[in-house]
Amino acid sequence: MLYIYITIILQIRLLKRGKLYNMVVVNKIIHSQIFSFFSEESMENYAAIGIDAGGTNIKAGLVDAQGNLLSVQVVPTRKEQGSEQVLALIGEMIASLCASSARKVLGVSVALPGGVDDQAGKCLYCPNLGWKELPVREILTALTGLSVRLVNDANAACLGEYFYGKGRQARAFLSITLGTGIGSALVLQNQLYTGPFGAGVEAGHMVVEPAGALCNCGRRGCWETIVSASGIVRRAKEKMHKELSAKEVFQLAREGDPQAQAIVEETIFYLAIGLANLINLFSPEEIRIGGGVAQAEELFSKELYARVEENVYPTLKGKVKIEQSSLGYYSGIIGASTLWFHDINII
Repeated sequence: MLYIYITIILQIRLLKRGKLYNMVVVNKIIHSQIFSFFSEESMENYAAIGIDAGGTNIKAGLVDAQGNLLSVQVVPTRKEQGSEQVLALIGEMIASLCASSARKVLGVSVALPGGVDDQAGKCLYCPNLGWKELPVREILTALTGLSVRLVNDANAACLGEYFYGKGRQARAFLSITLGTGIGSALVLQNQLYTGPFGAGVEAGHMVVEPAGALCNCGRRGCWETIVSASGIVRRAKEKMHKELSAKEVFQLAREGDPQAQAIVEETIFYLAIGLANLINLFSPEEIRIGGGVAQAEELFSKELYARVEENVYPTLKGKVKIEQSSLGYYSGIIGASTLWFHDINII
């Protein structure tokens, strides 16, 4: 409520000056003044709520200004029940987190796996949730009474690594999230790149196998059809004739199951191909890989690094650091909360 109050006051002041601004400029002016206000106040009594709404699980957390996770909840998404039920569930999680602390909640940031329009408060297209042109902000604000912002989930993870991880050390920093799908985000010279159409870097939908499996986006052979959790699950069903999670496939591979080992090896092969493509395109100094699949240590093997080196442009060999996310499983929650604590420049 405090955020909304300050925003209204600033909007009135701008109108009284008789100046006309487009929405992007207005928001930039408002946010800069709000962050200035909070920098003069003690932030110990404030927190923000970050929501990471994935195709498999919804992760929600209360986060302070230093990026510390004060409270967290994880529940199955159950997207088959429809957007109304999923958003109702998110509303319940928000209410529970608010009740768990005496801190004042500045607002809610929702990280979604696909295209979002934060200005309009809409999910534009999230294939792994089955959402399109959905007024998420309007619905959640009505449910919770809190101000709501939206962000692409990969951008959220990237912002978390940048502000609270080790991303600030790199002029060109690339973040990859391996979950139900694949998210990716890029920071260039301290600015989050989303491009003129707000799509950012959709690395999960670069084609690595033209005759491959059908992707949720409608094309075949996208990177995420192989390397994501859903890609691993699909291949396990095809080759092992079992309903297994990605975590179970990795565990069976560790136990010596030859079919599971073949799936893991194929995953590492295509992960390396995709990373090499991205390195050749963007020349990042550092790549951080997070998400549920990235919890498997096998991915960060000598084989992965060797295959990447085989496929990068000669002048880039040995120059790009590839590591596991420093924020781990909850990077999306922590990253989403940065929208309430930092003035983020987007290009």
